[in-house]
Amino acid sequence: MSKKTREIKTETEGIVAGVVVIEQPKVSEVVLEVTGTAPLIQHNFGQKGVEEMLRKHMGISVQKEPKRPREVIEQAKVKNTEGQICMPPVAFKKAMLTASTQIKGLKKTQLRTQLFIVGSSIPIQYRSETARMDIVRLSGMTRVPDVRFRPSFHDWKARLAIQFTDPLQVQSVVDLLNRAGKVGIGEWRPDCDGTFGTFVVSRHIASAAEREEVHKQCSVPLVPLVVPQWALDAEIDPELLRKLFSESATQSEENGLKEDDQKTAETA
Repeated sequence: MSKKTREIKTETEGIVAGVVVIEQPKVSEVVLEVTGTAPLIQHNFGQKGVEEMLRKHMGISVQKEPKRPREVIEQAKVKNTEGQICMPPVAFKKAMLTASTQIKGLKKTQLRTQLFIVGSSIPIQYRSETARMDIVRLSGMTRVPDVRFRPSFHDWKARLAIQFTDPLQVQSVVDLLNRAGKVGIGEWRPDCDGTFGTFVVSRHIASAAEREEVHKQCSVPLVPLVVPQWALDAEIDPELLRKLFSESATQSEENGLKEDDQKTAETA
């Protein structure tokens, strides 16, 4: 073997020896059913409401229309493209992340990449639906009182598939979801000083057929917002657009509202 050949071989061996092998995480899955222990209240930014906000931020005059409670309640519902009442998967994940802050040894930052709620929507089954009329105060300095109409769903259930990576175990995920039930989902949940949207883990789904059914149902996407034709060629101030979506995200996270009187809302 020539000196040149030996040098090339030595260099190659050095490169191979220096390679860092990264083990892929083991991904497991558990499919669970949760049962509501308090009514679920929804509030959604529908297409019509978003277009009204967009016009305001673009300086386009918006004629204020009278409120039609039935229409407002219908627009407040979160639905998938098949028309089913749903919740975004992120609602359950956020509840689990919030619950994790109360458990020693779990880090919220790590759980963000260790927990995955499978699918695009979580269909909600419920026994009955009622219309709510609540007196609330808007956020901000003025805290002006206003009336809100929202749907409330009673005796509700949901099935969801949760994927997780090591070192999490099945029992840990089940326990975390149970704790997330105290955090709640939807509007006026305990996490936002309310009493609604709580749940408990009621069933572990082991049947292969039912697990497949859950995956299929959760794969249906939520109804998306559509860019209106009139806005496609309009000039929008980037700062105003950033403010628009920043406010929308904040209102969605904090229920968009600050409840003025708990008794008023509970008896509505």
